[in-house]
Amino acid sequence: MQQATNTGDRHGWITTEVVKTRFGDFAFENGYPTREAADALLDQLVFNRAIEVYLTQIPPVAIIETRRGLREFGARSANQVVVWESLMDSQTLLLTANTETVYALGFLDLNGDGPTVVEAPPHMFGNANDTLQRFLVDIGPLGPDKGQGGKYLFLPPGHQGSVPDGYFVVRSPTYSVLFGVRGFLVNNSTDQAVSLMKQIKVYPLAQASDPPAMEYLNGSGQPIDTIHSDTITFFEQLAQLVEEEPGDVFTPLERAHMKSIGIEKGKPFAPDERQLALLAEAAHAAAAIARANTFASRDPEVPYYADRQWEGIGDTPYTFMRDGVLMVDRRAWVYYMALGNDPAMMAKNVGVGSQYLWTYRDADGNFLDGAKTYRLRVLPQIPINNFWSIVVYDAISRSELQNGKPFPSISQYTNPTVNADGSVDIWFGPELPAGQERNWIRTVPGRGWFPIFRFYGPLEPFYDKTWKLNDIERVNG
Repeated sequence: MQQATNTGDRHGWITTEVVKTRFGDFAFENGYPTREAADALLDQLVFNRAIEVYLTQIPPVAIIETRRGLREFGARSANQVVVWESLMDSQTLLLTANTETVYALGFLDLNGDGPTVVEAPPHMFGNANDTLQRFLVDIGPLGPDKGQGGKYLFLPPGHQGSVPDGYFVVRSPTYSVLFGVRGFLVNNSTDQAVSLMKQIKVYPLAQASDPPAMEYLNGSGQPIDTIHSDTITFFEQLAQLVEEEPGDVFTPLERAHMKSIGIEKGKPFAPDERQLALLAEAAHAAAAIARANTFASRDPEVPYYADRQWEGIGDTPYTFMRDGVLMVDRRAWVYYMALGNDPAMMAKNVGVGSQYLWTYRDADGNFLDGAKTYRLRVLPQIPINNFWSIVVYDAISRSELQNGKPFPSISQYTNPTVNADGSVDIWFGPELPAGQERNWIRTVPGRGWFPIFRFYGPLEPFYDKTWKLNDIERVNG
């Protein structure tokens, strides 16, 4: 007896029809896709996977591109460290760096050099991240040296050898490690911080008795470019990283997604002409999504204040894990415009460390426009133990805005004019408002921009929000 076939509407099965979607219409006959439909749908699957790969792998690609930029500048080995001796100016393209602290950055190659020692000077603030931009260790007051300096020994993945005494031992799950330290101005001078940074020593443990000479490269005023791309280059850099690092640093699902677009450890990334066109389109679309996710997030936890446009980290875990769930979109929201991971950056530390607020919009909710004029009135009694600053960034590069001046910023160090009630007006626009020479940051027509307001040594009123940062108000234009 022939069994009846259940073709009821309850299942919504695809039969002979044209399936209409936002990314195209696809013909089916008797439940089967036509050849054209199958090809288009499978291409769409690769396209979707490529977008997910882009959004999930922003942190490691940002790290590998930073390494590329430093290598192109001349820091090609671990004993070569870049120091921005006259502060980080707008010639350097580095994700949302500040203009008030002295930076030093370097990379370790634990595959080529093996266990590597970093001798950190005292009174520095810094950390080290692995290639996936995951926190490894603090350097300085929040680290094991407690601000007194000391020797950090970085061990490569799977290291089985003996570990000598006398070191702060850091086991890295990746071979490439980014380390950086910051120093503060003293009497408005970088001299002391630079002098301390030039005491940094980096060498393979095997050469501890006769370490190679250090080389400190001055990055100030130099066109260093460390920013990852919105193009197929993103996937090319990721493929390089996958080849360099242990396979298990990525989850099985991440490896599956990467394999589906041609990125697999042990095999060359060599898409044919058709695949290349598809991935190039996907990379640009993914970058567009990343920009929307960062600049126009729908995440209800992104606003720092319920009634303002300012955004902040809030209680985001530095691991981006909550209740066993990886906060993928939150992580992409941060790392498309920022570099570096440290628990201290995302923790409440009253009176020490730093906290940041940023906004892409004015008080009316419109994106900030380089052709228009705005004012920010900063209320008196800013809740800080140390100092405050505001730096303006280019929405395209997410680096310091290149506006014809080296430092697109205002801070306590620049001595802005203070109003009679203790408030400070900060002006943004393409033309100087009359009498506001010390309180104006030039913007550039045709370029979107955004500010980051930094609180160094934030006090309790910052955290409990009894003191609030006003929105930026459009004045004219």
